[in-house]
Amino acid sequence: MSVSIHDIAIIGSGNVANFIAHILSEKGFNITQVHSRNLMSGKNLASKIKAEFIEEITAVKAEIIFIAVHDQQIEKSIAKLPKSSILFYTSGTVNLASISAENCGVFYPLQTFSKSNYNAPFDGPILLELKNDLVRDYALMLCSELKLSFQITSSEERKNIHLCAVFLNNFINHIACIGLDLAKERKIDTSLFTPLIRKTFENIIQNNPCENQSGPAKRNDKTIINEHLALLNGDSKTIYHLITESILAQNGYEL
Repeated sequence: MSVSIHDIAIIGSGNVANFIAHILSEKGFNITQVHSRNLMSGKNLASKIKAEFIEEITAVKAEIIFIAVHDQQIEKSIAKLPKSSILFYTSGTVNLASISAENCGVFYPLQTFSKSNYNAPFDGPILLELKNDLVRDYALMLCSELKLSFQITSSEERKNIHLCAVFLNNFINHIACIGLDLAKERKIDTSLFTPLIRKTFENIIQNNPCENQSGPAKRNDKTIINEHLALLNGDSKTIYHLITESILAQNGYEL
């Protein structure tokens, strides 16, 4: 079935909402409305894409509505939207079976977004889950028009993908934050680590990370491990200890 899209609305004004707005407006789709509980960021997004800002979610009306809000708000938001609209929510974890709306689907971009990169070229897949053929037609047309790669997944598969992504992105980013903060506290020029960080991520992509592993825990060097622990306190010490134990165990050692 061939479909055409007349108008689109966006619920939310965070990083994912901005990404959705960017890719749609860049391809000339007609985004007519934006609603957000955050009035300031919602109005800013609406102004940026020349859409109307709608203060009451019950007044939102469009052929397609993207719901890019926190997981806990998805069901509540959908319950207030027109049943005749095609609804796409952008969560990595919310089970589609828990959503009562008939014309609903998941449009989850498997990528990390921040204020500095949501308008960068998108090279990740879109994970789709769709309640019926009509929603499927709209989703596939959008992916085709936006030139986005996609994979159709179940809710269980998507939740497991999201779990892996938390380790590969959120946790790695947090550890990088700790490492750079430690450097700043010790008056170390953080640019010294740029080549190391770049090489680390190149190795993760190009090789098996389990085989890339190096460092004192890999070598079972307890002297250096204990010296490092003596330099740390609080959460950074706890995290160092926990990850060191995991690497040691992976290599047949104990702390």
